[in-house]
Amino acid sequence: MITEEAHRRGMRVSGHVPAFMTAEQAVRAGYDEIQHMNMLFLNFLYDRVQDTRSPARFTAVAEHAAEIDLDSPRVRSFLALLKERKVTVDPTLDVFENLFADRPGRVAAAFTEVADRMPPLVRRGFLEGGLPVPEGADERWRAAFPAMERMLMALRREGIPIVAGTDSLAGFSLPRELELYVEAGIPAPEVLRMATLGAARVLGRDDRLGEIAPGKLADMILVDGDPTRRIGDVRRVLLVVADGAVFDPEALCREVGIRPLQEGGTR
Repeated sequence: MITEEAHRRGMRVSGHVPAFMTAEQAVRAGYDEIQHMNMLFLNFLYDRVQDTRSPARFTAVAEHAAEIDLDSPRVRSFLALLKERKVTVDPTLDVFENLFADRPGRVAAAFTEVADRMPPLVRRGFLEGGLPVPEGADERWRAAFPAMERMLMALRREGIPIVAGTDSLAGFSLPRELELYVEAGIPAPEVLRMATLGAARVLGRDDRLGEIAPGKLADMILVDGDPTRRIGDVRRVLLVVADGAVFDPEALCREVGIRPLQEGGTR
């Protein structure tokens, strides 16, 4: 089995739940981490979706996520299994906010703070909306995303490790992911730990990474604000230090056609 061989070689197994498997089966087969919150909901929708290679892995969740009782014995048993096996979850909530709640003609929620700094073609893409919503399904689809936020809080209550990842525009979607965790009910300082030291611990690199401390690598950002009070301030990057090199965010933005923060635009 792939998971057995990976573990024998000291590797972690992380990813989507394969088609024709449930998340529970993947965990029992040796998964260390599950990517994307929809994969957790599909665990309870297997009677509707077995082949997750199609858009049904999204649409079935949009239709039925709000119907799943997170306090039911079945869900609680599954969460207990995740905790027992020390499985990490990477929710990527920003993706599902877009798929389920964004609508054509309005800037995607993940990018409202930065859209006016982007090149025109990129900004145009922010207006496309999420998945096409079937007639009469708008309310159900909008309700699916709060159900995902409630699942996030259920994971946290059980002490299941959460890492902050995205599956969207590199460098600009992570702040929204962190904001969504705060909106769901996790305090901002805890969210910052998830995205830094928590992630390093999951990867077994917390001896060198994840916090500013003597003997650790000086990878850090300087921001204009206080993200422990307003998590979105992580967007306001003034300086980046990575792998011993200092980078100017304004210069980097100009190189790729993005208007720097200091030249205006929303926070």
